[in-house]
Amino acid sequence: MLTAAHVIIESLRSLTRKKRFAIMWGVTLTLFYGVYVEPRIQLSGGYHQFADQRTLVGFPRTFDVLSNALFMLVGTWGLVFLWRPRIHPSFVKEPERLPYFLFFAGVVLTGIGSAYYHLQPGNSRLSWDLLPMTMSFMSLLAATIMERISLRAGLLFLPALVLCGFASVLYWQFGELRGEGDYRFYLFAQYFPALAIAAIIILFPPRYTRTSDLFVAFLLYALAKIFELCDYQIFSLGGVVSGHSLKHLTAGLACYFILRMLRLRRKTGSPSSLVNAPANEN
Repeated sequence: MLTAAHVIIESLRSLTRKKRFAIMWGVTLTLFYGVYVEPRIQLSGGYHQFADQRTLVGFPRTFDVLSNALFMLVGTWGLVFLWRPRIHPSFVKEPERLPYFLFFAGVVLTGIGSAYYHLQPGNSRLSWDLLPMTMSFMSLLAATIMERISLRAGLLFLPALVLCGFASVLYWQFGELRGEGDYRFYLFAQYFPALAIAAIIILFPPRYTRTSDLFVAFLLYALAKIFELCDYQIFSLGGVVSGHSLKHLTAGLACYFILRMLRLRRKTGSPSSLVNAPANEN
Protein backbone atom coordinates (compact mmCIF):
# COMPACT_ATOMS: atom_id res chain seq x y z
CA MET A 1 0.00 0.00 0.00
CA LEU A 2 2.82 2.40 0.87
CA THR A 3 4.55 1.58 -2.41
CA ALA A 4 1.35 2.31 -4.35
CA ALA A 5 0.92 5.62 -2.51
CA HIS A 6 4.54 6.52 -3.28
CA VAL A 7 4.01 5.78 -6.98
CA ILE A 8 0.86 7.94 -7.06
CA ILE A 9 2.61 10.84 -5.30
CA GLU A 10 5.60 10.67 -7.63
CA SER A 11 3.36 10.59 -10.69
CA LEU A 12 1.44 13.65 -9.45
CA ARG A 13 4.65 15.53 -8.70
CA SER A 14 5.91 14.77 -12.20
CA LEU A 15 3.09 16.88 -13.65
CA THR A 16 3.91 20.43 -14.74
CA ARG A 17 3.51 23.12 -12.12
CA LYS A 18 0.58 24.57 -14.08
CA LYS A 19 -1.27 21.26 -13.85
CA ARG A 20 -0.51 20.89 -10.17
CA PHE A 21 -1.74 24.44 -9.51
CA ALA A 22 -4.88 23.64 -11.49
CA ILE A 23 -5.50 20.68 -9.19
CA MET A 24 -4.96 22.89 -6.13
CA TRP A 25 -7.36 25.58 -7.35
CA GLY A 26 -9.87 22.93 -8.38
CA VAL A 27 -9.83 21.41 -4.89
CA THR A 28 -10.08 24.86 -3.26
CA LEU A 29 -12.96 26.12 -5.37
CA THR A 30 -14.85 22.82 -5.09
CA LEU A 31 -14.61 22.83 -1.31
CA PHE A 32 -15.61 26.48 -1.05
CA TYR A 33 -18.54 25.98 -3.40
CA GLY A 34 -19.64 22.97 -1.33
CA VAL A 35 -19.66 25.09 1.81
CA TYR A 36 -21.37 28.01 0.07
CA VAL A 37 -24.33 25.98 -1.23
CA GLU A 38 -24.87 24.25 2.11
CA PRO A 39 -27.69 25.64 4.25
CA ARG A 40 -26.82 27.88 7.17
CA ILE A 41 -25.28 26.02 10.10
CA GLN A 42 -26.31 27.19 13.56
CA LEU A 43 -24.70 26.19 16.83
CA SER A 44 -26.81 23.63 18.65
CA GLY A 45 -28.52 24.67 21.85
CA GLY A 46 -26.22 22.44 23.89
CA TYR A 47 -22.97 23.58 22.30
CA HIS A 48 -21.84 25.36 25.47
CA GLN A 49 -22.88 22.54 27.81
CA PHE A 50 -19.71 20.63 28.64
CA ALA A 51 -19.53 17.38 30.58
CA ASP A 52 -17.12 18.40 33.33
CA GLN A 53 -18.75 21.12 35.44
CA ARG A 54 -16.57 20.64 38.55
CA THR A 55 -15.24 23.70 40.39
CA LEU A 56 -11.84 23.39 42.06
CA VAL A 57 -9.47 26.03 43.48
CA GLY A 58 -12.01 28.70 42.63
CA PHE A 59 -12.20 27.95 38.89
CA PRO A 60 -15.52 26.83 37.42
CA ARG A 61 -15.09 24.01 34.91
CA THR A 62 -11.59 23.70 36.30
CA PHE A 63 -10.11 21.06 34.04
CA ASP A 64 -11.50 22.57 30.83
CA VAL A 65 -9.93 25.87 31.90
CA LEU A 66 -6.55 24.66 33.17
CA SER A 67 -5.97 22.17 30.34
CA ASN A 68 -5.40 25.21 28.12
CA ALA A 69 -2.08 25.78 29.89
CA LEU A 70 -0.43 23.39 27.42
CA PHE A 71 -1.31 25.72 24.54
CA MET A 72 0.31 28.63 26.35
CA LEU A 73 3.40 26.59 27.22
CA VAL A 74 3.99 25.20 23.72
CA GLY A 75 3.14 28.51 22.05
CA THR A 76 5.59 30.42 24.25
CA TRP A 77 8.27 27.78 23.67
CA GLY A 78 7.74 28.13 19.93
CA LEU A 79 8.02 31.93 20.02
CA VAL A 80 11.25 31.72 22.06
CA PHE A 81 12.67 29.18 19.59
CA LEU A 82 11.86 31.44 16.64
CA TRP A 83 13.15 34.60 18.29
CA ARG A 84 16.60 33.51 19.36
CA PRO A 85 19.40 33.02 16.79
CA ARG A 86 19.90 29.47 15.65
CA ILE A 87 23.25 27.74 15.27
CA HIS A 88 21.83 25.40 12.63
CA PRO A 89 19.48 26.57 9.86
CA SER A 90 15.82 25.67 10.34
CA PHE A 91 14.86 28.09 7.58
CA VAL A 92 16.38 28.61 4.15
CA LYS A 93 15.07 32.19 4.08
CA GLU A 94 14.36 34.39 7.11
CA PRO A 95 10.85 35.40 5.95
CA GLU A 96 9.83 31.75 6.39
CA ARG A 97 9.84 32.39 10.14
CA LEU A 98 6.96 34.88 9.90
CA PRO A 99 4.00 32.49 9.52
CA TYR A 100 5.36 30.37 12.36
CA PHE A 101 5.52 33.45 14.60
CA LEU A 102 1.83 33.94 13.85
CA PHE A 103 1.15 30.24 14.34
CA PHE A 104 2.66 30.08 17.83
CA ALA A 105 1.26 33.48 18.80
CA GLY A 106 -2.12 32.06 17.82
CA VAL A 107 -1.45 28.99 19.98
CA VAL A 108 -0.70 31.19 23.02
CA LEU A 109 -3.78 33.33 22.40
CA THR A 110 -5.90 30.21 21.87
CA GLY A 111 -4.92 29.03 25.34
CA ILE A 112 -5.86 32.39 26.84
CA GLY A 113 -9.06 32.77 24.82
CA SER A 114 -10.21 29.22 25.45
CA ALA A 115 -9.60 29.53 29.20
CA TYR A 116 -11.57 32.78 29.20
CA TYR A 117 -14.40 31.12 27.27
CA HIS A 118 -14.59 28.06 29.52
CA LEU A 119 -14.87 30.17 32.66
CA GLN A 120 -18.30 31.23 31.39
CA PRO A 121 -19.17 29.48 28.11
CA GLY A 122 -21.45 31.40 25.77
CA ASN A 123 -21.65 32.99 22.35
CA SER A 124 -20.30 36.31 23.62
CA ARG A 125 -17.00 34.71 24.66
CA LEU A 126 -16.63 32.04 21.98
CA SER A 127 -15.06 34.42 19.45
CA TRP A 128 -12.05 34.91 21.76
CA ASP A 129 -11.46 31.17 21.47
CA LEU A 130 -12.05 30.91 17.71
CA LEU A 131 -10.19 33.98 16.39
CA PRO A 132 -6.65 32.93 17.39
CA MET A 133 -7.30 29.38 16.21
CA THR A 134 -8.00 30.63 12.69
CA MET A 135 -4.75 32.60 12.81
CA SER A 136 -2.84 29.40 13.58
CA PHE A 137 -4.65 27.32 10.96
CA MET A 138 -4.19 29.88 8.19
CA SER A 139 -0.59 30.79 9.01
CA LEU A 140 0.40 27.10 8.91
CA LEU A 141 -1.13 26.88 5.44
CA ALA A 142 0.83 29.97 4.36
CA ALA A 143 4.03 28.42 5.76
CA THR A 144 3.43 25.29 3.70
CA ILE A 145 2.91 27.39 0.56
CA MET A 146 6.18 29.21 1.25
CA GLU A 147 8.14 26.02 1.79
CA ARG A 148 6.76 23.84 -0.99
CA ILE A 149 5.48 26.18 -3.70
CA SER A 150 6.80 29.75 -3.57
CA LEU A 151 8.12 32.03 -0.87
CA ARG A 152 6.66 35.06 -2.63
CA ALA A 153 3.22 33.47 -3.03
CA GLY A 154 3.18 32.41 0.62
CA LEU A 155 4.02 35.93 1.78
CA LEU A 156 1.25 37.35 -0.40
CA PHE A 157 -1.31 34.83 0.80
CA LEU A 158 -0.40 35.07 4.50
CA PRO A 159 -2.29 38.29 5.40
CA ALA A 160 -5.21 37.38 3.12
CA LEU A 161 -5.57 33.93 4.68
CA VAL A 162 -5.38 35.25 8.25
CA LEU A 163 -7.94 37.97 7.48
CA CYS A 164 -10.26 35.41 5.88
CA GLY A 165 -10.01 33.32 9.04
CA PHE A 166 -10.88 36.31 11.21
CA ALA A 167 -13.73 37.24 8.86
CA SER A 168 -15.26 33.75 9.18
CA VAL A 169 -15.53 34.18 12.96
CA LEU A 170 -16.81 37.76 12.77
CA TYR A 171 -19.39 36.74 10.16
CA TRP A 172 -20.73 34.15 12.61
CA GLN A 173 -20.57 36.53 15.59
CA PHE A 174 -22.41 39.43 13.93
CA GLY A 175 -24.93 36.97 12.54
CA GLU A 176 -25.60 35.74 16.08
CA LEU A 177 -26.39 39.30 17.15
CA ARG A 178 -29.20 39.29 14.58
CA GLY A 179 -30.30 35.78 15.47
CA GLU A 180 -28.93 34.46 12.17
CA GLY A 181 -25.59 32.96 13.18
CA ASP A 182 -23.91 30.95 10.43
CA TYR A 183 -21.04 28.68 11.43
CA ARG A 184 -20.29 27.37 7.93
CA PHE A 185 -17.42 29.65 7.04
CA TYR A 186 -15.65 29.17 10.36
CA LEU A 187 -15.82 25.41 9.79
CA PHE A 188 -14.30 26.01 6.36
CA ALA A 189 -11.53 28.10 7.94
CA GLN A 190 -10.88 25.30 10.43
CA TYR A 191 -10.80 22.30 8.10
CA PHE A 192 -9.77 23.71 4.72
CA PRO A 193 -6.14 24.45 5.76
CA ALA A 194 -5.60 20.81 6.77
CA LEU A 195 -6.98 19.56 3.44
CA ALA A 196 -5.01 22.14 1.47
CA ILE A 197 -1.78 21.33 3.33
CA ALA A 198 -2.31 17.62 2.62
CA ALA A 199 -2.81 18.38 -1.08
CA ILE A 200 0.31 20.56 -1.20
CA ILE A 201 2.37 17.86 0.51
CA ILE A 202 1.21 15.33 -2.08
CA LEU A 203 1.71 17.59 -5.11
CA PHE A 204 4.93 19.42 -4.25
CA PRO A 205 8.24 18.03 -2.95
CA PRO A 206 9.55 19.13 0.45
CA ARG A 207 12.28 21.68 1.02
CA TYR A 208 12.85 20.35 4.54
CA THR A 209 12.95 17.01 6.33
CA ARG A 210 10.63 15.99 9.21
CA THR A 211 7.35 15.90 7.29
CA SER A 212 6.58 12.91 9.52
CA ASP A 213 6.22 15.28 12.51
CA LEU A 214 3.60 17.25 10.60
CA PHE A 215 1.79 13.99 9.87
CA VAL A 216 1.79 13.12 13.59
CA ALA A 217 0.45 16.60 14.37
CA PHE A 218 -2.46 16.03 11.98
CA LEU A 219 -3.23 12.64 13.53
CA LEU A 220 -3.21 14.15 17.01
CA TYR A 221 -5.51 16.96 15.92
CA ALA A 222 -7.91 14.42 14.41
CA LEU A 223 -7.82 12.54 17.71
CA ALA A 224 -8.52 15.81 19.55
CA LYS A 225 -11.67 16.31 17.46
CA ILE A 226 -12.81 12.78 18.34
CA PHE A 227 -12.28 13.52 22.04
CA GLU A 228 -14.32 16.71 21.61
CA LEU A 229 -17.22 14.79 20.08
CA CYS A 230 -17.07 12.18 22.86
CA ASP A 231 -16.97 14.69 25.72
CA TYR A 232 -19.81 13.17 27.78
CA GLN A 233 -19.02 9.55 26.94
CA ILE A 234 -15.42 9.86 28.13
CA PHE A 235 -16.40 11.71 31.31
CA SER A 236 -18.92 8.99 32.11
CA LEU A 237 -16.01 6.51 32.40
CA GLY A 238 -15.37 7.22 36.06
CA GLY A 239 -15.76 11.00 35.98
CA VAL A 240 -12.00 11.57 36.03
CA VAL A 241 -11.49 13.62 32.89
CA SER A 242 -13.77 14.78 30.10
CA GLY A 243 -13.34 14.45 26.38
CA HIS A 244 -13.09 18.21 26.03
CA SER A 245 -10.19 18.45 28.48
CA LEU A 246 -8.45 15.66 26.58
CA LYS A 247 -9.12 17.58 23.37
CA HIS A 248 -7.17 20.56 24.72
CA LEU A 249 -4.25 18.38 25.79
CA THR A 250 -4.11 16.42 22.55
CA ALA A 251 -4.37 19.55 20.38
CA GLY A 252 -1.62 21.15 22.48
CA LEU A 253 0.53 18.07 21.85
CA ALA A 254 -0.16 18.43 18.12
CA CYS A 255 1.21 21.98 18.32
CA TYR A 256 4.30 20.61 20.04
CA PHE A 257 4.96 18.34 17.06
CA ILE A 258 4.91 21.39 14.79
CA LEU A 259 7.59 22.88 17.05
CA ARG A 260 9.49 19.57 17.05
CA MET A 261 9.44 19.59 13.25
CA LEU A 262 11.00 23.05 13.17
CA ARG A 263 13.64 22.25 15.80
CA LEU A 264 14.86 19.07 14.11
CA ARG A 265 14.36 19.64 10.41
CA ARG A 266 17.11 20.21 7.86
CA LYS A 267 17.12 21.37 4.27
CA THR A 268 16.64 18.57 1.76
CA GLY A 269 18.54 18.22 -1.47
CA SER A 270 15.84 20.14 -3.37
CA PRO A 271 17.21 22.97 -5.50
CA SER A 272 17.34 26.19 -3.53
CA SER A 273 16.00 28.02 -6.58
CA LEU A 274 12.58 26.65 -5.69
CA VAL A 275 12.49 29.05 -2.76
CA ASN A 276 11.73 31.95 -5.03
CA ALA A 277 10.06 30.05 -7.85
CA PRO A 278 7.13 32.08 -9.16
CA ALA A 279 3.70 30.67 -8.59
CA ASN A 280 2.99 30.44 -12.33
CA GLU A 281 6.15 28.58 -13.25
CA ASN A 282 5.66 25.54 -15.50
